[in-house]
Amino acid sequence: MIAVLQHRGVSWSTPDEEAEAVIDGLLHEHPALIDDTAGPITATTIAPEQLVTLVDGFVVVRSASAPGRMPSVWRASSIRKTGPGLPLVITDEAGVEHRLGVVSLLSRFEVGNALTGLTRGELGASRWCVLFDEGSRAVVGQRIRVWSQHRRNVGEAVYAWDRILACEPGEDMRIAPPSGAASVTVGRVERVLPLEGVDSR
Repeated sequence: MIAVLQHRGVSWSTPDEEAEAVIDGLLHEHPALIDDTAGPITATTIAPEQLVTLVDGFVVVRSASAPGRMPSVWRASSIRKTGPGLPLVITDEAGVEHRLGVVSLLSRFEVGNALTGLTRGELGASRWCVLFDEGSRAVVGQRIRVWSQHRRNVGEAVYAWDRILACEPGEDMRIAPPSGAASVTVGRVERVLPLEGVDSR
């Protein structure tokens, strides 16, 4: 804890009020317990190692050890009270309980601006999940990974990008490649879900 506070500029000479403000900020950013599905918050879990994001009533489950694996996305109805060292159990709309591992860290994040107009240089640590109307989905990070389900097989495409030209529900997601080549259409957007962080815009 002391190392974390020092990293945020707190030293033995820091006034109590200032140190308390930093601690309050840490507790807001990394709460000890949560008991609702409102989000936006990402739970890092072990056994298995996953990143589980709760945002806008949705749950997005990503593998922390295999980023090339297609994330699962579903609507949540409730969550058991949880925090570091406790199991993460979320119930979906059909009443099915999903046991998603043991929480090692909870991280709140702010929802940034819309993806349209974002450049890769502004991305920072932000990540988004984009759902397309034909059932495929993408994770936007330093590269854009797109997964498409074909019966029992999952296809994956990876795009390098410089700018996101369009990415609003009801329109095609279009990206500008870093090479200056013609724009690429990825798919018709159904929903955009933030996963981590905020961009630098």
